[in-house]
Amino acid sequence: MSERHPHPVQEVNESIEHALHLNSRRKLRIVAAIDVFKGVIVLAIGFGILSAHSHVLENGGVSLLRLLDIDSTLAMPQKFLAMLQAVDNEHGLLTIAATAYAGLRFVEAYGLWFMRNWARWLGIVSAGIYVPFELYYLVRKPGLMTASVLTINLVVLWLLWPRHHKPPPPPAPDNA
Repeated sequence: MSERHPHPVQEVNESIEHALHLNSRRKLRIVAAIDVFKGVIVLAIGFGILSAHSHVLENGGVSLLRLLDIDSTLAMPQKFLAMLQAVDNEHGLLTIAATAYAGLRFVEAYGLWFMRNWARWLGIVSAGIYVPFELYYLVRKPGLMTASVLTINLVVLWLLWPRHHKPPPPPAPDNA
């Protein structure tokens, strides 16, 4: 009789989870702590920009276009920079956006801490949406920071991804 062996990826997952003493609750709480950290950082940046009296976003947009090697004299980049300049002039709008993003992170963290399934899926979507862009950026301009951000998001996805452990098949009847 043949014994069913788990898939190699499942074996690796189980080995890592066992070695790190990761149960379902602990994995969700790790991601919840990461979400709280991200929310606090975004709030700090948002309120920092609110207190700044310069063209932080417009300068950042110019740097981003330069980094991505996009000609800032073209029509679309000009519209992008004009939008950033308008937001720079309306610091309140940026603070509201930062507060909304941080609020989303805090709601997700609450749901994960209390093991709500909706929060797991919210986390998978909100972490997974960045991965293609991070991969593109890593290929285009490899660097430690880019690799770190990608790695963190992949670890978050790994922690959040539901695993359905199938029970072992019942033993074969004994024909004695």
